[in-house]
This record gives sequence, C-alpha cells and structure tokens, in this order.
Amino acid sequence: MRKRKFGIIIVLFSSSLLFVNRFTTVISDFFGKLFCGNEYMQPVNGIIGDRSCGFNADMYVAILLTVTTILGIVQIFISKKNRV
Repeated sequence: MRKRKFGIIIVLFSSSLLFVNRFTTVISDFFGKLFCGNEYMQPVNGIIGDRSCGFNADMYVAILLTVTTILGIVQIFISKKNRV
C-alpha cells in the first residue's frame, strides 16, 4: 500500500509542478538562472530569450517532470500487480 501511495504522491506532485511551470515559467526561470547565471535571458540579435547561454530550460524541465510523472504511474501499476 505504501508503494501505491508513494506513486500517487509522485504523480500529483510532478504533474502539478508541470502545470505551474507551463503557466508561470517560475521553475524554468529558476533552473535557467541556476545553470547560466547572468547570461540567462540576455538579448541575442535583439531577441530576448534563453538562447544566450545555449540552454533551453523549459524543455529540460518539462521532460524531467513528464518522465517523473510516468515513473509515478509505473509505480502505481507495479504496486497493484504485487497486491493481487
């Protein structure tokens, strides 16, 4: 039962972070500033974006949270299989 609850917590936590990141980009901005420092979101050829440091924080954070959600779903299915 603990494995199932842990899987549910992982799914809810990572999917909620995914939605927060999608609508506010707070998480992506944090990781972008963490890895790139002052170069993050500097203008390149007059366009402001994360191309200045070569790090696309939005995609990496979205992929990480999606994989975490999938791992939580797998954890839920594994716990059901052991219970039967």
